[in-house]
Amino acid sequence: MASSRYPGKPLVPIMGIPLVEHVRRRAMLAGAHRVVVATCDAEIKAAVEQAGGHAVMTKDTHQRCTDRIEEAMEQLPGDIVVMVQGDEPLLMPEAITAVAAPLLADPSLPIVNLLSELESEADYANPNIVKASCNLNGDVIFFSRAPIPFFREQVKVPVYRQTGIMAFRKEALNRFSALHETALERAESVDMLRAIEHGMRIAGVVVNYVTLGVDRPSDVALVEAVFANDPEQNRLFQLTSRQ
Repeated sequence: MASSRYPGKPLVPIMGIPLVEHVRRRAMLAGAHRVVVATCDAEIKAAVEQAGGHAVMTKDTHQRCTDRIEEAMEQLPGDIVVMVQGDEPLLMPEAITAVAAPLLADPSLPIVNLLSELESEADYANPNIVKASCNLNGDVIFFSRAPIPFFREQVKVPVYRQTGIMAFRKEALNRFSALHETALERAESVDMLRAIEHGMRIAGVVVNYVTLGVDRPSDVALVEAVFANDPEQNRLFQLTSRQ
C-alpha cells in the first residue's frame, strides 16, 4: 500500500475489481493447489478475504519479495511455490503452469524464472527492465539492468526480459533466503543474482508474451484498454469477474 510511485495501488479498482484481486483470480485459473496473497497490509488482507480469497500477513520490513514469500511459506503447505507480483492484472494463467513444470519434471532443479522476448531497442536500454542471458542448456547465467552483452561484434544473441514470475522448490527458497546478500545483487538490485553468485541453478522458461504491470495511475487506462481490445484478455476478464 505504501508504493512510492503509486500509493494504495494494490486496491485501486480496475474495471470495478481491486488490482490484487485481478491477479489472485487469474492465478486460480492455473489450477494451483492453493493461491495465497502474502501481504504486510491489513487492508489488502481484508479485501482479499472479503472476495473469498486466502491471505496471510507478513512483516513490513522485507526489502525483497522473495523474503516475504519465504515467510509466508512458513505458514503454508506445499513443495513448490510460484511467486507472482501482485501488480500484474494481465497475468496469463499458463505462465504459472509453465514456470512450475520444470520443477515437477526435475527433482534436482531449485529455481525457475519465466522470461520473455525483449520487444524493442528501448526495452534493451531500459534499466527498469531486467535482462537475462542463458547458457546453451537454458539456465540463466546473468541478470542485468544494463544492456547485455556489449557487442564488439554484431551477432544475434538471445537476451530476455525477466518477467518477475518465478518458481522455487520450498527448500531452495529457504536456502536462498538464508544466504547473505551479495555484491552484484546490491549493485543491480536484482535478488536472483544472489542465487547465481552462490552457485544455485536457475532454469529459464521463455514465453512469447510480455506482462504489463501497474506502476503508476496512467497504467490503469492501458490495462483497461487491453481488456477491451484483446480477445483473450477479455475472455480471461469475463472469467475472473464472475469469481
